[in-house]
Amino acid sequence: MKLTALRIAECRVPLPREIRLGDTRITTRDFVCLRLETDTGIQGEALGYVRGTPLFAVLEGLAARLAGADDIEMRNALMVAIQNSNQPGRAALSRAYSLFDIALWDVMAKTAALPLFQILGGFRRSVGATAVAGYYLDQRTIDDVADEVARLRDAGYERVKIMLRGYDPAFDRAMIERVTATAPGRLAVDAHWSWRDLNTARRDCLGLDDFGLEFVEDPFSTVDVDLVAGLRRTIRTPVAAGEDIHGTRVMRNLATEVDVLRVDATTCGGITAAVEAIHHADGAGRTVFPHVFLPLHLHLAAAFPGIEGVEMIPEESGADPIEKLLRRPMPIRDGIAHVDEEPGVGIALDWEAVERFASRSATVTSET
Repeated sequence: MKLTALRIAECRVPLPREIRLGDTRITTRDFVCLRLETDTGIQGEALGYVRGTPLFAVLEGLAARLAGADDIEMRNALMVAIQNSNQPGRAALSRAYSLFDIALWDVMAKTAALPLFQILGGFRRSVGATAVAGYYLDQRTIDDVADEVARLRDAGYERVKIMLRGYDPAFDRAMIERVTATAPGRLAVDAHWSWRDLNTARRDCLGLDDFGLEFVEDPFSTVDVDLVAGLRRTIRTPVAAGEDIHGTRVMRNLATEVDVLRVDATTCGGITAAVEAIHHADGAGRTVFPHVFLPLHLHLAAAFPGIEGVEMIPEESGADPIEKLLRRPMPIRDGIAHVDEEPGVGIALDWEAVERFASRSATVTSET
């Protein structure tokens, strides 16, 4: 089987209002979509966040080297590229490698006429979905967030994750108190790398220990493994991190220093690296909670018992308009995600929508 064409599109999907996550400001959700076309007619697809990297350019450069290769040659070429990469470009290269890997798994699963979760062994057909709430905190009241969580509980979501301001511990504590009082249930919080030093993080997080939270996520940048580990040793609330990690070695080191390992196949090195990370976490006695991209990560959750469930950002929040690029809606009923049993990895891009939102695109063929 040979690759005959590689199609790449960078899509900027507008958000209804600006999202502020720590120091990060987001006005559009920027995705890169990838489609591999083969001489058998089977197509492999993937998409991921840009996250400020030159992902499109890296994909385009790699595509020129890979067009015309067969699937084995392509994997070898990609492995050499990432092993020989320089550190400044490593994040974009890892994301590019991840998307190629996902698309190749998609081709393989479709060739086998099986859904990914069955290829990986199969364990279950449905898992609980964790809904994310509390975006736009700088523009909302605590009562707004509590009402949002209550609506999600009514819709069947047993576990909800809410954003923290991070810089305002009094607000964060008051919000958690209000949410747990008016919409009781399993609750997690996301700090989005808000803290810069261990003392401040410890002080603020100790104030959250009595709420029985599922976890506090991303207290620091994940590359600060020592700080993450130091905080975990001094608070009772479980600590989660890992969504922005690229590379299995860093993921392996992090797996022993957190309670919940966040894995994102679109970032860490694709499905291949995600499966390796899941095994590292299992060996360390940790659980795994994948980062968004529900259609894809649902297949991992359906294959491995050590995965807690899947994460989704409700479409009505407007904070992650991924569904605008997909042909099939999120497979969720009453807070439960049901795995798509169509052959492939679960990604079904609506290429007409992709082209409509594309700010730039490229097609590389074996004849280019």
